[in-house]
Formats: sequence, C-alpha cells, structure tokens
Amino acid sequence: MKIMNIMYRLSNVVLLFLTLESCATTSTTSVPTKVTYQTPQPISTVDNLENPPTFTARSSFALSPSTTPDQTQIASENSMFATQAAVNTRIAQFPRICTHDYYSPSPGRFSPNGLWLEELCYSDDDQSLILTLANRDEQTLWKFLYRDYIPQMDFVPDGGMAVVHWLNDGKYAYFTSFFGGDGGECFYDGGDRGSGVFRVNLQTGQSTTILPLNNNFWWYGFSFSPTDRRLVYGARARDLKLLDLKTGEVININPASNFSEGGGFLWSSDGLMLVYSTVKYLPNHVGREGYTLRLVDAQTGSERILLDSPVDCFNAKSWTEDNILILEKNYSEELIEFDLHSNKIISESPATP
Repeated sequence: MKIMNIMYRLSNVVLLFLTLESCATTSTTSVPTKVTYQTPQPISTVDNLENPPTFTARSSFALSPSTTPDQTQIASENSMFATQAAVNTRIAQFPRICTHDYYSPSPGRFSPNGLWLEELCYSDDDQSLILTLANRDEQTLWKFLYRDYIPQMDFVPDGGMAVVHWLNDGKYAYFTSFFGGDGGECFYDGGDRGSGVFRVNLQTGQSTTILPLNNNFWWYGFSFSPTDRRLVYGARARDLKLLDLKTGEVININPASNFSEGGGFLWSSDGLMLVYSTVKYLPNHVGREGYTLRLVDAQTGSERILLDSPVDCFNAKSWTEDNILILEKNYSEELIEFDLHSNKIISESPATP
C-alpha cells in the first residue's frame, strides 16, 4: 500500500518509553472489543469457496493444433486454485466478522505462529473501517475502529490499518493507521509508513500508543528489527532515532549528510545493522538533488553512505548471510549486488520482467 507523502516536518516526537512493559503510564486509544464464537466448519474444497472463481466461455470456440493449451499456464492456474482453497480452509478455522476483507486472503495475513488472523473491512454496525485480530485456538477476536486511530478532524479520510510487526514471543502485535495515496520514490514500495503506531496486548486486547498521532497529517517512517530488540523511527523518516525496546535507551542516528526524506529500511538478521535510502529535493520540490543508500550501526547510531547518485534511486530488497545487499535501482530497472565487505558493487544487471 502506498501512503500519501504528507508534508511538513515533525517538530517533536513524543517518546517511546511507552513501548516497554515496565512503563508506569500507558496510553490506551480505545476500549477493545472481544467476541467469542462457536467453532466454524472448515471449507475444504474449491466448490465451497466463499467467492469461487467464475469463467465465461467463448461462443463457438474449438481448439485447433495452433491453439493447444499452454500446459505451464494450466499447471500454474491449478496450483493457484489449490493454494487458494488451502488458504480459505485455514481462514475458516478463525472467528470472523468481516464478510468482505479488504485484503486478499493470503498466508501474509496470518501471524508467524499461525494463531492469529488479521482482517480489515468496513463495519456497517460501527460505521467505520475495522481491523480485527482473531485467535484460532481461543476463538476470540479483537476489533479496532479506524476512526479511533487517526487524528481527530471534521471528516474521516480514506486510509486503513495494518499489522506491521508480530513479536516472536506471540504476546504483542504492532499496527499502524495510514491515509490513502500513491506515488513517491522507489523506496516507498509498501514499507512501514503510517500516521501512528500502536501496540496490542494479544491477551487482553489493550492497545498502547507508541508513535502518537498528529493533527498536521505528519507521517512516520519506521521499522522493527527482526530480533524484536530495536525500533528505528522518524517523522518523514528524518531525524531518525533508534529505540532499544529492552532497555528503553534512545539513540540518535547521526546522518552522514542532509536529506529531505528517507525510507526502505532493511535490517541485518542479527538486528545490529540496517540500511535505508534517502532523497534530497531541490528548493520548492522543483527537482531532485540526489539519492543515497546508507548503512547504520544500530548500537551506536553511526552512519556511512554506501551509494550516492544524482539520478538513481536505490531500494534494498534483501541482505544475504555473506553480507551482500540485493538492490533494485529506479523502480526495478536494474538489480545490483553490493558487497558490504569491499564496499563495492559486484554485479549489475537488467531486472527480469
């Protein structure tokens, strides 16, 4: 989901010690709603899909030797239907109040431990978008109203909510609220950006504000480390900070050079390093002065520039075990392999269509 590039800079980020269980004060955004259900019957065949695929046959159509079906395509379609049937069978094990989920059912809507299902839909009863988190084993569901997690204003803007991180211990989930929009730099490819971030205690349904809402439509760039230890965050992904979720320590990232906006965070597997991309605009946004790709030491906040270009936008996609970064350049125009040991590009090739 592309989130609108909102203008202006956040002057003060209200801090984040609220994330720690040891904090004495928490900010509960709304009273959670818990619903208990009877165990539903699973859906087991394609014929029983909630929204089965439909086909329209051509009139007077007959195969000829030149129109022999592509066996690869047929195999792919069969695999897709089988996968969809399996996903729907799995979804049927959870309590649900969304009849038309705004997300396409997919394995990505499940928590890593498989116990929770995330759905977003419009609720006629609540007259609001709702985010639901349902538990398979306990058959309970937590419901959160979109209007409670956006800045208060005279109208309700288009947007949504989504879980952005599940803790590995299964106790908490973090979700964001965001406003609709599209466009942006190449590193805005569905990464973590939102108008606020909230933590949910999955046992009680209580939500706690982590990154507070702001009535000026400012947005945050943020990312959780894969080890659950750290959170990097900043308004418009600028003036970045690192929060140690275990100790509460906050470290400023010292930028190697000034920039206008950042994003596209990617962590090393041990959570001790991260890379991100930036752009610097000319005055009045009449053009771009250049792009960079940066490496940050998450323990000290020190930073260095890996790549710098006046025209090429970089987006880090993966980080291999031997410290090779796989990058996309200019909206998937090319794929780049960058060696963090030698600090050099070791290969560059056109991206596969």
